[in-house]
Amino acid sequence: MISLRPIFYAALALVALICIGVVSFVSLEQKSINDALWLILVSMTTVGYGDQVPATTAGRIIIMLLVLSGVGLLTYVLSTIFVGIVEGHISDIWGKRKMMKEISRLKDHIIVCGAGRVGREVVAELIREKHDYVVIEKDPVILNEFHEEGSVIFIAGNASEDKVLIAARVAQARGVITTLSDDAENLMITIACRDFNPTVRIVARANRPESIIRLKRAGADTVVCPSAIAGNRMALASLKPASVAFVQTLIEEPDIDLSLEELLLNNNSVLVGKKLKDSRLREEYGVMLLAIRRGDAIITNPSSAEQLMARDLLILCGAEGALSLLEKVAVGEKVT
Repeated sequence: MISLRPIFYAALALVALICIGVVSFVSLEQKSINDALWLILVSMTTVGYGDQVPATTAGRIIIMLLVLSGVGLLTYVLSTIFVGIVEGHISDIWGKRKMMKEISRLKDHIIVCGAGRVGREVVAELIREKHDYVVIEKDPVILNEFHEEGSVIFIAGNASEDKVLIAARVAQARGVITTLSDDAENLMITIACRDFNPTVRIVARANRPESIIRLKRAGADTVVCPSAIAGNRMALASLKPASVAFVQTLIEEPDIDLSLEELLLNNNSVLVGKKLKDSRLREEYGVMLLAIRRGDAIITNPSSAEQLMARDLLILCGAEGALSLLEKVAVGEKVT
């Protein structure tokens, strides 16, 4: 991909050269600005109509210098622009700048490192959830696919490089998901992201079970081993087909208005201090409380006598509309 910077500098030098020529002919040969500009342009483009010619020796020297330097600059600028337009480079450059401008405004987004088979599924889910994200990818084949699709927000580069992570605004990110097939690279990305943003939530892929403990020691909050999950799911699909089919439908079917959600209770929420039986989560909001995460402990299938506390993370299942309404209650907003 070509860069606009050399073209800009060459065009700037060309304009400066023309301005110097105009000033020279106006002062040395007392020509009008229009005549001086005409003389310079017909000389630099080698048209040479002959209706305007230099009358002094100094003027001829200036014309020779302008022809020698100006023709090369003009040819370079025009040919590069035309080639860029024909091959689509110029639109690619402007598209990249537009995308980088969009990325520069991101906050609380998710950074996806790698867009292979696993990474693609991650991106698809983020798009379905309508969550801000940016993909970091270095494979030219995948990058060409992104260019053709035109809908994926991405940065071309190696996610293990600091400058690439900074460009993806890792310090402002909510989470990082590294899905590369090389555990060593996932380890390096995890360490770098933790250095740039100590509070970011990192989900890392482990291709070998022995890498799980290393990634957690490096700072990953969650480590996922696709092969282990796939094996476990295949076994469950054989032993408990109905249960697996229900969970699969819940996760994968977009037409079913049933979702899983996590809601954090703020101090000023009306739910704080209430027992579960008095919260009326099912009666008023139509949602089911699956578990409560309180600090490092997880309370599964909480009893009706369980008291809700500030900073509790509620894991809920219900319709999207009901969950959106309950989210306002959880943060302390008044719902009419």
